[in-house]
Amino acid sequence: MRERRRSIQAEDIYEIQQPTECRLSPDGTKVAVVVTRPDRESLKNLSHIWMVPTDGSPARQFTQAKAGDTKPQFLPDGRTLAFISNRSGKPEVWTIPVDGGEAKQLTKLGGLITEIVPNPNGRSLAVVYCPQDPEAKEREEKKKRGEPGAEAPKVRSIERIFYKFDGMGFLPKGRFHLWSVDLTSGKARQLTLDDRYDETAPVFSPDGKWVYFNSNRTADPDIDRMRLHIWRMPARGGPIERVRTRGFEGPAVDFAISPDGRWIAYLGHRDPDAPWGSKHTKLWLVPSGGGTPVELTARLDRCCNNTTINDTFGVVDTQPPVWSPDSRWVYFIVTNAGNTELWRVSIREPKPEPVINCPGAVLHFAIDFPSESIYASFSDLQTPGELQRFTIGRAQPARALTTWNNWLERRHVAEPEEFWFKGRGRHRLQGWILHPRRRSRTKGPGILYIHGGPGTQYGRGFFHEFQYLVGRGYTVFYSNPRGGTGYSERHKAAIVDAWGTLDYADIMTFTDEALHRCKNLDRRRLGVAGGSYGGYMTNWIIGHTDRFAAAVTQRGVVNLMSFAGTSDTGYAWPRAFGMKLVWRDPMHYLAMSPICYIDGVRTPTLIEHQERDDRSSIEQAEQLFAALKIRKVSTEFHRYPDETHGMSRSGRPDRRIERLERIAGWFDRWLAARGNGR
Repeated sequence: MRERRRSIQAEDIYEIQQPTECRLSPDGTKVAVVVTRPDRESLKNLSHIWMVPTDGSPARQFTQAKAGDTKPQFLPDGRTLAFISNRSGKPEVWTIPVDGGEAKQLTKLGGLITEIVPNPNGRSLAVVYCPQDPEAKEREEKKKRGEPGAEAPKVRSIERIFYKFDGMGFLPKGRFHLWSVDLTSGKARQLTLDDRYDETAPVFSPDGKWVYFNSNRTADPDIDRMRLHIWRMPARGGPIERVRTRGFEGPAVDFAISPDGRWIAYLGHRDPDAPWGSKHTKLWLVPSGGGTPVELTARLDRCCNNTTINDTFGVVDTQPPVWSPDSRWVYFIVTNAGNTELWRVSIREPKPEPVINCPGAVLHFAIDFPSESIYASFSDLQTPGELQRFTIGRAQPARALTTWNNWLERRHVAEPEEFWFKGRGRHRLQGWILHPRRRSRTKGPGILYIHGGPGTQYGRGFFHEFQYLVGRGYTVFYSNPRGGTGYSERHKAAIVDAWGTLDYADIMTFTDEALHRCKNLDRRRLGVAGGSYGGYMTNWIIGHTDRFAAAVTQRGVVNLMSFAGTSDTGYAWPRAFGMKLVWRDPMHYLAMSPICYIDGVRTPTLIEHQERDDRSSIEQAEQLFAALKIRKVSTEFHRYPDETHGMSRSGRPDRRIERLERIAGWFDRWLAARGNGR
């Protein structure tokens, strides 16, 4: 008798294993993959490195510590794996034999190590490192000795405008510099010294003689954020020089050097002063010694980076391009109409073509050119991710090499109905509807979800929160309105300086389309929810229409004036909005702020926010809660201690479960789902 699959539960968070970064061994026989999983015992999200044989043999967990093991790098001889781990209390470089054995701590620097790259000569690593502040180190020593007053500093003296960052909190006073670490002794030597600037993303030249890196060396990098350029210096240390990109002053990031050493492929756009949401990130080519860049993706009107969002991997950092061994082809990531795809382009004839474009998201990839195999951490509608093997020239996966998420075979996973529709001006838009397992003969409730960003997209991937609500009997519908990524540059730039205009119109049109397509959806029992920019739009919607019977606004924005002064990067957001500075045009900021439309709100609203959110400060939620209480609108305010902006995808697992249950409880209260989908 076939086992009946049960619905997805909030507690299933503990079952999710999320693969991301993957690295192929030099001999092509194995792939090291970072896999993150919530841990019930420690209430932490632990990352381990798994070793996956490319011949199809069973994968095995390679690192075992109850810690965060990330950034794996095979050393050139293929016998040793280097990685970053916080198992000693701080992120340090560790090494472990590939054939098995005990991991050994290579560095004891005591600050923040964020990146490691092996030198092709096999003798050293380039690392990105920021030392611990002396005052913080002194407090640690006091705490060890049991002295009072060590919990927090006496005062925080702030000098830089960029002094905090969501997920990190208050930033160290020092800068992130390049260091060289000897692989035998672990001795570290600082390479870049100027404490006015940071250096990140080191890449060695193929001969190991040069190390290239990113740095913003303008007069005020905190203010002039988009002038991030490529620089280089001798690998042994010495003077630095900029790789000139004539006529290109915009950000030049996520770069890779061709195997013959002649070229650099990088991601970016020309105009550093353009509003943030107005330009696609494209793929460019420049000689490794500098010159005039050529855009390799001029024929492709899509973003060449990964901006697909969900609640198991969040938004994954974009992987730099990968060169073919003959230095002819460049492989790169593209966000396209609900997918994150792998494309390639020839530098001789720049006509981009898809390599992997089946439904889903390529989160990270490694290519074995001799066998024409691509190994990708790949997420689709049925799973948060597995390591899949693809073949160059064939878009569909040849084989899943792992079974990390086979627990989903015992769950009901709803398959979304995908469709396209036309918004204002006959602009084509994409949306999805997730239906409950058993559709009731009577009309049931539904929830409209709005993604964050706005520069992201919903995609063809597994979304735990959506599946959980579908399992409780809700129809969940979601779309990609204008202002997001995955479509044309015109689509992306449509709401610059105009939040709450075409995006709002698109979302309302989508709601009408969902009601038209889903005849058993009760228009009187609709909810609306979203996080970050999705929270902003939720706040905007309830101030402009009464069509929704309940709302859940999550880590949202309600007042753009105060947001510009309290967000970690809020001071730079006037450029994102394409607007004047706040004090020079206050009425325009207020006109785009949902707080100014509170008198029109009658929708029962649950406000969810995190107390250590540095992106959208909790003062945004406090303003909204006070206003709704004064207006006597039914509301509750749920504050999550010690959590940051990304809690829904990377927060403490028991709090993530509590959050899901409270969201469902609010909608149950006002929409009365009655579990018709279970």
